[in-house]
Amino acid sequence: MSVPTRRIAGLPVDARPVVREQVQLLVSKAGWDLDMPAPASLGHLRRPAERDALAAWLENAAAGADALVLSLDMLVYGGLVPSRFIDDSLANLSDRLDLLTRLRAAHPHKNIYAFAATMRMSNNNVNEEEKLYWSDYGMAIWKWSYLSDRHAQLGERADGDGAERAAAAIPLAVRQDYLATRERNLALTVQALDLVAAGVIDRLVLPQDDTADFGFNIAERRMLEQRIAAAGLADKVLVYPGADEVMHTLCAHLVASADSTRAPLAFYLHCSDPANVGALRALYEDRPVLDAVRCQVVAAGARVCERIDDADIVLAVHTRGAGQGDWAMQRPLPDPVDIDPAWIEAMTAWHSAGRPIALVDLAYANGADPAMLGELAQRLPLAALSAYAGWNTASNSIGSLVAQCVLERGNATDKEMLTLRLLEDYLWQAVLRQAVRLGATESDFDPARLRQRVDQVFRAHANAWAAANGLGYEVTDITLPWDRTFEIGLRLKRTA
Repeated sequence: MSVPTRRIAGLPVDARPVVREQVQLLVSKAGWDLDMPAPASLGHLRRPAERDALAAWLENAAAGADALVLSLDMLVYGGLVPSRFIDDSLANLSDRLDLLTRLRAAHPHKNIYAFAATMRMSNNNVNEEEKLYWSDYGMAIWKWSYLSDRHAQLGERADGDGAERAAAAIPLAVRQDYLATRERNLALTVQALDLVAAGVIDRLVLPQDDTADFGFNIAERRMLEQRIAAAGLADKVLVYPGADEVMHTLCAHLVASADSTRAPLAFYLHCSDPANVGALRALYEDRPVLDAVRCQVVAAGARVCERIDDADIVLAVHTRGAGQGDWAMQRPLPDPVDIDPAWIEAMTAWHSAGRPIALVDLAYANGADPAMLGELAQRLPLAALSAYAGWNTASNSIGSLVAQCVLERGNATDKEMLTLRLLEDYLWQAVLRQAVRLGATESDFDPARLRQRVDQVFRAHANAWAAANGLGYEVTDITLPWDRTFEIGLRLKRTA
């Protein structure tokens, strides 16, 4: 007799393939279904989703699901990006959050997992995903935020003076509007904490989206952590860097915790630059990168072990120096160190001995380290990796990779997800996207022509590279989910 497939009803942060269909693919490999709304119903970049329709979909889907994993940013604001500027009142948004209480009453024994990002502090003047005034005052708002909080924590007069100068460069109306939006969003997060205390939400992640070590958002984090501790909720509420990867993480935790016969997956950390990695703080994050690794492992229901003999899988952590580069912002590595051949030799030996190897590539934000992958491929075929990630922020990469390992128990026999990540994170983000950006200005192309241009640059090269590396898949279709080159959607088919 066949065992019925278990089902999760989910709301992702938006419709991008990396946070929706790729998570569905991973969950399916664990023998579960992840049911999510169609992409067209999840909004588009700045355009919020139709939230009333999503609420109706969720109430219907919950009836046939074993558990729920929900982005509260999608449920309440219509998406992660709209959460930063949508002008709904706190009362209206609270009404949308009340759906969780009704779902709990209707399904008292089903797990409800949820996540809600702390509103990010973007350190540039790009308003594509922010309030429109960010193009004029974004950097000033970031400085005001960072220096105000650092002054409050450390008491340095120079920080206080700098905060005053930054604030003076921002019109009063803009400052008031920005703080009011933060205050409203924080109030919704506190309400979500209250739902955990009331037993409505079983597990809540509050990821810190695009942050630094000080700022208005870090002050909010400290307040939330104090409330969590005071309420005794530390075993149910987690706060750490990330955002886009949390659907992966919570699905992995849910699936892993449903199987009481298996011990938590054990990761052995193998760092490429041990001399620097302990002090390395990744771009857009508020803590050392190894702390972020441990947060993500715990969040997915796994553990870090100290001895290779106790490990289920090797987690190879690649960094190069005391700082990160950034492909999206076209920043080179600030102080690159050579890649240690012994790091690669150890992975080769472990692979020969039958140990799975998962590689998280953190030398750069927003893309891979081509130099490292080139050296690795000479000793260990890239197709031999169990998992790989090098996209967006460090915690986006870490969390999605750890979740994949947990869902596949570290033994990925099918290379579809590995191929997707290598083609997107390495070949697209770090190599061919850079060629497209050098050759043309994106704003000069309408969406159809931009997609055609990307297809011309990418598809043949990608398929030749995938074949040369024995990955067993080829690209059949390319999309630009948000009509820009920062994200890419790939359809693959098996070739071997």
